Amino acid sequence: MGSGKSTLALQIHHNLRERGLQGILCSQLDRADGKVSSALGVSADAVEVGETGEVQAVAGGRASEPRTVEVTPDRRVELADATRVSGAGATAPGLVVQRWSPPGLRAVDCPATSSDQWFTGVGAGAEHTSVLELHNPDAGPATATITVLGQSGPVGAGGRLRGVSVAGGATVRLDLGAEIPKREELALRVTTERGRLAATVIDAFVPIGRGETTKEYLSGQRDPATSQLLLGVPDGVDDPEVVVANTSDSVSRVSLRLVTAEATFTPADLEEVLVDPSSVRRFSITKLLRSEVAEGLLGIEVVSSQPATSSFRGRVRGDLLTIVPAGAVTQPTLVPVAYPGSRLVLGGAQALGTVDVVAYDGQGREVSSKVAEVGPGTAVEVKVPGRAALLRVAPQGTPVVGSLVLGNDDGAAVVGLRELLREGLVPDVRPGLR
Repeated sequence: MGSGKSTLALQIHHNLRERGLQGILCSQLDRADGKVSSALGVSADAVEVGETGEVQAVAGGRASEPRTVEVTPDRRVELADATRVSGAGATAPGLVVQRWSPPGLRAVDCPATSSDQWFTGVGAGAEHTSVLELHNPDAGPATATITVLGQSGPVGAGGRLRGVSVAGGATVRLDLGAEIPKREELALRVTTERGRLAATVIDAFVPIGRGETTKEYLSGQRDPATSQLLLGVPDGVDDPEVVVANTSDSVSRVSLRLVTAEATFTPADLEEVLVDPSSVRRFSITKLLRSEVAEGLLGIEVVSSQPATSSFRGRVRGDLLTIVPAGAVTQPTLVPVAYPGSRLVLGGAQALGTVDVVAYDGQGREVSSKVAEVGPGTAVEVKVPGRAALLRVAPQGTPVVGSLVLGNDDGAAVVGLRELLREGLVPDVRPGLR
């Protein structure tokens, strides 16, 4: 990938046509749907083809033997006990994995490796605690450094979170309550210094006395920003809160804006709040979401004068719910659908455009096809058919931000859309030649 194969195919196709010969261009998961396209801006119509392939699924740690699972495009495959999934060759581009589990309704988009990401709204106390999981997919060791911000500023860990080593094929779990006991809202920055690592946070609330522990996955955020969309806020959320981390060295002014199908606006009685440098602040928005101005709410925009990270947290039927900002999607992407009755929320458009939403059942058969119109300053909701197991979402004319809202009698969960990983670099260390 990234070696000029598309450009070469287009050159050959052009030369054949110049000689009066007819060839057929075939494409799979190209950057331009239904075409073969080059990064140079040249493209040609192509036949979209599907190919059966295999991925490796691993359950457990380094000693577990991988098993081979057959996959096909636009079809969902369920793996009951997998902790790591990897693809090679034709099945690698566009592979997407989602993880969900009881109790309640817990769901997360399994992350690809990342050199730098943030987790906002984690805990390290007795009642609110989090576990950071670092997964190393390669054979060689990897290391990471975790920086912690709190409500009172940077949090020191005595060097325990610097240079954390993860052996090849292994997973390291860091209980923040044991590493940095702290009774306040925290934000983590996970920086990979050697090798490749994928990071996940499991957030938990442990009531003192009676009551059940509730847990939810907390996804990472790649980059701090001055405008962040938290899309997919369900109806009837109890104890809603927004947690913001100011990642800069200057005081930041932060305001919240409500996103509906008609507009994005700041309620008249909602004032800006100052957040100190390198610190975290929590906003309770129970009164706001119960007011008339929140009718038809589809999301919340966090606007700040300095780069920041954020998350939304609440409870639905007693189940813990978290929402983090998703990145903009510019190319066709996929998202599995775990439960019937789901809905897709789209926003963050930079211009007028459309989004093609195609639903497939568990066998890869098309269930429905819809076109949603999107524009700046608004959001749109698309209902997902009950038989859908997989959605293909393709923006046209503008990037979009999207979230899949899952719900059942046990609670709710929100999974953000992301760009499919179509190419990447894997470390390959070999003896030097003399």
